[in-house]
Amino acid sequence: MTTRLANDSEDDMRVTTVLCAMGLIGCASLGGGTGRETISRTVDVPVDTAVRIARTQLQLHNYKVGATSGSTLITEPRAVPGEVRDAATRQEAEYWVVRVDVGRKTLGGTEVKVRGFRLPEGRPKTPGSQPTMVPVTDADQRLFNELEAIIGWIGDAARRKADGS
Repeated sequence: MTTRLANDSEDDMRVTTVLCAMGLIGCASLGGGTGRETISRTVDVPVDTAVRIARTQLQLHNYKVGATSGSTLITEPRAVPGEVRDAATRQEAEYWVVRVDVGRKTLGGTEVKVRGFRLPEGRPKTPGSQPTMVPVTDADQRLFNELEAIIGWIGDAARRKADGS
């Protein structure tokens, strides 16, 4: 019984963390910043297929999709990979989340947008807390390169799907 309660509490915290992240990411998306924050690519598959491809590619590369809302995917907080962290400010517990938005383009095609947000204070320690989230920009080239890799995985898989491979 204790194990079940511990698992339920952990699940509740995970859901709360992801919901807080979704709210903060939505707010952070509205604010201005310096540098480019979004990477986008047009793919030739329907929106629902692009969302499935994005989810699959994130999971194949060890990202856990924590929240979805229509055609938006947000990963659970994940440690920034060691090789990607800035060597000068290498922190043991620097976390980030990735947001993927998929939508129909006006003149045809499907647009996939990828953004990242650092959580410099680490993972939230209490349910319902709202961590500070900093948008990843091209000024942070190492982490921005990871976003470019993610859009590349999604774009390549969508191309293979469109080609029937």
